[in-house]
Amino acid sequence: MAVFFWVVIIVVSGLAELHTNALAALFVGVGAGVAFVVALGGASFPVQALVWLVVTVATMSLLRPIALRKLRPAAGDLAKPMTTALTGQFGVVQDAVGDEVHPGRIKIHGESWRAVNELGVVIAVATPVVVTKAYGTTLWVEPRDGSAT
Repeated sequence: MAVFFWVVIIVVSGLAELHTNALAALFVGVGAGVAFVVALGGASFPVQALVWLVVTVATMSLLRPIALRKLRPAAGDLAKPMTTALTGQFGVVQDAVGDEVHPGRIKIHGESWRAVNELGVVIAVATPVVVTKAYGTTLWVEPRDGSAT
C-alpha cells in the first residue's frame, strides 16, 4: 500500500509542477521517487517518510537555487522588449487579459500561455492579439487591430 502512496505523490507532484513552474513540487516528487524505491526494498513506512523528507529538503535546498538561476534570467528592464520565438506571433484570448495584477491566457499554435498587457484595459475573450514581448513564460500582448474592449 505504501508503494501506491508514493506513486500518487509522484504523479501529483509532477502535475503540480507542470501547472506552477515553481520548481518546488519537482523536488517533492524526487523525494517521493526515492521513498518509492525504499518502499520496494521493504523498509517500514516511518523510514520511507524520513527518506522522503530528507531527500526533498536536500534536493530543494541544494539543487533548486541552481535550477532557478539556470532557468530564470535575472530580472531586466521590462520596458525593453525581449525577443523570443513568440514575439510577433498571433493568438486569441482565452481568458480576459489585463495588466500584470490581472493576467489572462491566450492560445497560440494550440498552446495556452499566460498573458498581460500594458494598455490599462482588459482585452476580451476571443480577441485576436499579437505578442509584443515576453518575460519567462508570460507574454505581453496587444489586440491585432489596435483596439481593446
